[in-house]
Amino acid sequence: MDTLDTLRGMIADKFEVESAQILPETTLEALGLDSLAVFDLIFDIESVFEIKVSNDEVKIVTVADVVSLIERLRQEQGKA
Repeated sequence: MDTLDTLRGMIADKFEVESAQILPETTLEALGLDSLAVFDLIFDIESVFEIKVSNDEVKIVTVADVVSLIERLRQEQGKA
C-alpha cells in the first residue's frame, strides 16, 4: 500500500479536491481543510491504515507530514 497514493485518494474523495493538487508539500489548509476536517481525516486514516493516532500526535501541516505520521505509526504499531 503506497501511503501517499492512498492518502491522496482519501482527501480527493472526501473533500472533493483534485488529486493533482495533493502534493507532499501542499498544506492541508491550502486544500481547504480546517481543524475539524483534519480530525475527520484522522479518523478515516485510523480506519484505513489500522492505526491509532493520539491527539498530541496531530501536529501536521502538510500532506508530507501526514504521510510521515502514518508511516511512523504503522511501524511503531506493527502495521507496516
